[in-house]
Amino acid sequence: MIDTLRRLVWFGIVATAAFFAVFVVLGNFIVFSSQGEPAAIHDIISPGVHEMSGIVMVPMACDELSVETQRLSSTTYQLAFQTWRDPSVACPQVSTARPFETFVFAPSFGIAFLGTLDGKFIPISITSDLATSTSI
Repeated sequence: MIDTLRRLVWFGIVATAAFFAVFVVLGNFIVFSSQGEPAAIHDIISPGVHEMSGIVMVPMACDELSVETQRLSSTTYQLAFQTWRDPSVACPQVSTARPFETFVFAPSFGIAFLGTLDGKFIPISITSDLATSTSI
């Protein structure tokens, strides 16, 4: 009887550990796959200036989008996207595309950009072009 009880306890411990491991692995997979496609950003490079524009998916249809650029290091810059909505308006929870445009004053080459949306990392894909004219 005690031997059977001991086996049941060990079975419960092993089963709990296995379920927890599956929960963690599947949870990370779901979070990673829900990030979706990277935000497509077009970068027109002029001497010392990056004119960046593109589309970012926001979580709700009523969300408005703003972008702020931050220098993290001499070679890394962050595009910090923030959303906001009017709390008095009922809003469907449907991902919606929002356009943006910003200027980053940075060296023309040898830098990297990171993206965040409401403080959370988002993948970005940047396509760069050289400006056709440098005169204003």
